[in-house]
Amino acid sequence: MNRFAALASGALLLGAAACSVGQSATPSSSTAPGPAGQSASSPSVWGEHDVALAPMPTGTVTLTWDRATQMVSAKVDMTGFTPGESHAMHIHPGTCASQTAPPSVPFPDITADSTGRVHETVKSQTEVPKGIPAASYVNIHLAPSPGLGSPGSLGFTPIACADIPAGTPAGVTATLKVTAPARDGHPPSGAASLAYDAATHRLTVDVRATGLPPNSSHAVHIHAGSCARQGGVAYGLPDLRTDASGTGNEKATVAVTGPPPPTGWYLNVHFGPMARILAGDKPTMEFAPVLCGDVR
Repeated sequence: MNRFAALASGALLLGAAACSVGQSATPSSSTAPGPAGQSASSPSVWGEHDVALAPMPTGTVTLTWDRATQMVSAKVDMTGFTPGESHAMHIHPGTCASQTAPPSVPFPDITADSTGRVHETVKSQTEVPKGIPAASYVNIHLAPSPGLGSPGSLGFTPIACADIPAGTPAGVTATLKVTAPARDGHPPSGAASLAYDAATHRLTVDVRATGLPPNSSHAVHIHAGSCARQGGVAYGLPDLRTDASGTGNEKATVAVTGPPPPTGWYLNVHFGPMARILAGDKPTMEFAPVLCGDVR
């Protein structure tokens, strides 16, 4: 069974459990490994902890113009993508806050590795005679180029963006911090609190988020690994649902095999609801992480 087949199977079982019991979801033993080095009877000194949820994906794109070839290269060093998936990337005129113009500089698609990291350099597919275009922005889309669609479609959705500041010299190297674009001026953000009950071996998770699409639903899981190096699902939670302002709050309790480990868990909020993030044993576009926080 491949990596995503295992992840998909576990996630679907967990989602079904969450839906059937409302605020309580109990994973099967095959998808709920205990924390390394701890048994179910280990005493807990864990207590209650808060976890900051940061927008995903995140990282840097470094642009360099080659005067001889008149091509722009983009060195991408980012984490928080769907593992193994590809995404279209362009430079557009304008800003991340006002995305109206078509792309001026297309790049080959970028592809995440098995942990959701992109670490590669791609070159523009057209010559750029005037160098790095100022007053423009780098845009990474939800879908790869073949499934991009038109503005407003699901695949075209921007998932990471960075402005190229006006006045940037055309012939220098520019390193841009790339993150999820803001919605109505508010970037996605959130927090979670986790409380472990040693007597009952149950973990209560309270997830809060803002800056998400209005009236939307988002799958939420505790995974093994970290936001920078994603792994499989350990425990599933009910979908996080937002109101008309894009704010959501979901509290649930799950049965666990022991207290959370010192490191090795992260909480992931996905682009779409549980019912739409997987197709068979493969992730869909809506699997994409939108908020993530390492549990420590």
